[in-house]
Amino acid sequence: MKSGKICKSFLLLMFVLFITACGSNQGNRIYTSNTTRQIAETIIAEQENIAPLNYLTPDGEFFWEYISDRYQIDVDMIEIVDGIIFYAGGVIVDEVAVLLLADKGDATTVSELLLAYADRRRVAFSGYAPIQAGILANAVVRANGYHVALLITEDPSGAEATFLKLFTDIPQEAPIDRSPPQLISYYENDYIGAYETYESTNDAYEADEQDEYYEYEYEYDAYDRRSILYAWNTGTESELSPMNRRVFDKCAYVINSIITDDMDEFDKQVAILDWIIMWSVYDPEFLSNSLTASPNPNNDNPYGVLIDQVGNCFGFTYTFQLFMDLLGIESIVVHGYDFTGGRHSWNLVHIDDNWYAVDVTLDVTLNNPLGVDVSHQPQEIIHRHLNLTSEYLWTNLGHYWDWFSVPIAQ
Repeated sequence: MKSGKICKSFLLLMFVLFITACGSNQGNRIYTSNTTRQIAETIIAEQENIAPLNYLTPDGEFFWEYISDRYQIDVDMIEIVDGIIFYAGGVIVDEVAVLLLADKGDATTVSELLLAYADRRRVAFSGYAPIQAGILANAVVRANGYHVALLITEDPSGAEATFLKLFTDIPQEAPIDRSPPQLISYYENDYIGAYETYESTNDAYEADEQDEYYEYEYEYDAYDRRSILYAWNTGTESELSPMNRRVFDKCAYVINSIITDDMDEFDKQVAILDWIIMWSVYDPEFLSNSLTASPNPNNDNPYGVLIDQVGNCFGFTYTFQLFMDLLGIESIVVHGYDFTGGRHSWNLVHIDDNWYAVDVTLDVTLNNPLGVDVSHQPQEIIHRHLNLTSEYLWTNLGHYWDWFSVPIAQ
């Protein structure tokens, strides 16, 4: 009888010790004396490979715009007491954000929104920048008590470990410190500086007399493929609007410079593709998550590629199409999706009674990695997406489209 009581007492004691250990030493390590800025800066300082970062703080309006537009957090429903966002922008995806919530019950919702944000960026970079897409695929979002951290780095596990070690099980008062970040000298382009530079650049551009004339005379001037083709066939290029005349003149210059009489249609399409690769790059601002990002307004048409030397998949596709039209080579534009589910476009070219698929965008980004400027010149041009079959696009590249709406490249 006595041994039974001792046994019960021992089990009760062990249970109490277990509950105490779990409650005080592990489950409640949610308190910190560090501000969100200090937490983020400590994480960044302990990362071996991380890009120079810009920062946003709650005392600036762009912080809240970033929270709402990029992270899609409804600040009317979820109260954010404090936070800081460090981001690279451009075609570099490194990002560390730490948010302090008023209600830790909102941590799950905020975590899901941050993970969705990272996944949207992964989709945008997939196919164009596989290394950056891989970093986004491994992004970590860690909630701990009232804090939530978004960790997009080459070493997200290390970043998570740094984040967690800054917490204790002892409740503390964490005053909100809004002084300038301690690591400000490390970050090359702070947000306000970048914004002012962008504005001043626009002012200088608007001062150009010729552009002012174009804007006044042709308020609604836009790229028009039909008018360019008509002018090419009739010799009436003088009647083109300024924008289309510049596209026309550039096309004429390129064709006269690189196309010769001894070329067959296959040689001509290769020459045009090579020229586009050597001349232009994927618009680096198009994929940027920076609030100061300034994608070229014509990156989706030949003006952006031919004149400004930047484009996206639509710009490269329509530029190649325009050249094929001017050279009398039958071709069409195919609109579909890539393997990420993102919108994409490519060309079908008809040569020697066969249809071939050409993905200009993938060859441009293959030879000119994302992030390079227009001065980049590949040492050797690689053709990996020229004259492919529809089956290869579907099974190997993950492109998909309405098979019945366009010819099949065989």
